[in-house]
Amino acid sequence: MHSELIMQEDLECDVENNTASCTHTQMNLDTLTIADCAGLVELIRQSLNQGISVLLDLSNCQEVDTAGIQMLVTIQNDPAVNLRVHWTKPSEVVAMKAARLGVQSWINAGFLEN
Repeated sequence: MHSELIMQEDLECDVENNTASCTHTQMNLDTLTIADCAGLVELIRQSLNQGISVLLDLSNCQEVDTAGIQMLVTIQNDPAVNLRVHWTKPSEVVAMKAARLGVQSWINAGFLEN
């Protein structure tokens, strides 16, 4: 079972000429598995192409697999992306999976403290 991606526009939105222009969006993730990754990558790509930074909320993520961890490491390893895509403090499930795979430092590097 994979989660629906819930996108919330950040409160940093400006209204100019009756059009909303946001600089940041948050995606709440309950799961981060291979079933989620393709859709998530596309949403991230669309946001970045529109000049919108992304915050992945991993705080309540209860299911993660190697593909999900690999996606986070790939984001962190790409200098064109890692300054514009961050995540919340990972849930214990995500942190434990990253530790087992030996990439906890990569996951911690993308963690944006509130």
